[in-house]
Amino acid sequence: MKHMTPGIVLLLIALATPVSYGGEPARGVAGVDVIVKQRPSDRAVTDARGNFAIEALAAGSYTLTFRSRKAEDMHHTTSDKVIVATSYSIKIDGTKHAVNKSGLTSDDLLAGVELDVDLGPGARIRGQVAAGASKKMVWIPKEPGTNIPGHWVEEGSAEARAALHHNAHPLSVEGVRQIQR
Repeated sequence: MKHMTPGIVLLLIALATPVSYGGEPARGVAGVDVIVKQRPSDRAVTDARGNFAIEALAAGSYTLTFRSRKAEDMHHTTSDKVIVATSYSIKIDGTKHAVNKSGLTSDDLLAGVELDVDLGPGARIRGQVAAGASKKMVWIPKEPGTNIPGHWVEEGSAEARAALHHNAHPLSVEGVRQIQR
């Protein structure tokens, strides 16, 4: 999965109800930290729809840092199917000039994306982190008797079909014993 860090996969299942964004349906990304670089105590976290707001700041220029959390920092899910975004965008309003940044990857959000904004007096920054294109992914559990860990693969891929076929024909206890010999 090019441009996809395994640690972000579970974060990306937090895609929420579609909202209107640029004329196309988009899904908000929950749990992204939004921090005012010059005033780190002024921060927000995106909600289930990817929306955030930072209360009024003094007029001036600021840098907002957007950083997603690694999967191990998030609560875990019991689902074996998820939707994973392959591209992201950030929209910021409440500034002198609206900011739109698209074409971001999972790796960009993990590393942190910095965007400069100019504010007028008493401006309230608000915006959204949205997912663009997405893929359906399925969990392939650890194969017994191997060192291959469980991992996510694209639904419908050859590996996903092989795992489904393999799991559809479970071995008997005697069959497992013979494989282990």
